[in-house]
Amino acid sequence: MKIGIYSPNWIGDAIMALPFISKLKDQNPDAEINVVCKEWVSGVYEENPAIDELITIKKNSINNIVGTFKTGWRLKLKDFDHFFTLTDSFRSALVLYISGSKNRVGYKAQMRSFLLTKSFYQPTKMIHRSKKFLKMLEVGQKIILDPNIYISEKEKIWAEDEMKRLKFKRPVAIFPFSIAKNRSISNNIIKKWIKNSKSDYLIFGSKHDALRGDALINQCRNNSIKSICGKYSLREAILLISLCRYSLATDSGLGHISSALGVPTISFFGVGYPEKTGPLGKNICIIKHCSPCRGDDCKNISSNISCIKQISKSEIELYVSNLLKL
Repeated sequence: MKIGIYSPNWIGDAIMALPFISKLKDQNPDAEINVVCKEWVSGVYEENPAIDELITIKKNSINNIVGTFKTGWRLKLKDFDHFFTLTDSFRSALVLYISGSKNRVGYKAQMRSFLLTKSFYQPTKMIHRSKKFLKMLEVGQKIILDPNIYISEKEKIWAEDEMKRLKFKRPVAIFPFSIAKNRSISNNIIKKWIKNSKSDYLIFGSKHDALRGDALINQCRNNSIKSICGKYSLREAILLISLCRYSLATDSGLGHISSALGVPTISFFGVGYPEKTGPLGKNICIIKHCSPCRGDDCKNISSNISCIKQISKSEIELYVSNLLKL
């Protein structure tokens, strides 16, 4: 039996899809599992023992109707017996339909149900996105599966050599940036948290974050800190993150990666609901804060929400200490 999975398009969502892939393989141990994904998230799935083939879609190759049909025709050659879509887009359901898969499964959304052979109603209660994916496998909602990213021995050797080249051993990872500006952590706040620290710090981000990474370094001249924003592929960044002592993460894909690797992660969650899209893992601390900041006009009195500007260096050290004891 051949099973296709149409992956989410964002890194964090791809991480949240890993428990689904693992459970699907458990349910169908003899099946051939194929993951179809955009090339920029493929690093999440590499070396995963549950995946038999990774089929990547190049950037912009599916952004129009011609590209959508070409992708569907390409996948028709795979002759999937079952094909799941983990996105709610009409386009993904159309790709499944064009592929000719006998069984096409996904959620009802964007009037696409007629393209699917089995469609599920959207959850009426707030549940974590990983559990939303798992619902399509009709498993009990009490099941808890943490995502896992797998790394080969060869990759471990590369990462250790590369970290030596960077002249760091076990640095602290910093993921202060996000595509959404109101999810980023300001340089002034990071500077306050790491002031006078003797640790090494490594800033991760995309090539679009390179200037912001340099600006953060300029503000933290008394720290041992380097930026590798945009200097490595996603997979290479994953390998380097795996060697970090712990991470300070904004609500971003890199925070999800860190927690999935088992790296102790402090995740600052300002927009949305961590109960729905927060990172999963045993070594994680999620700190909810207001976003956007309302300054002196803030009337927040919730004990579950912090003011990110008022979180002190000593509080960060306490969070880190508690995580590293785990």
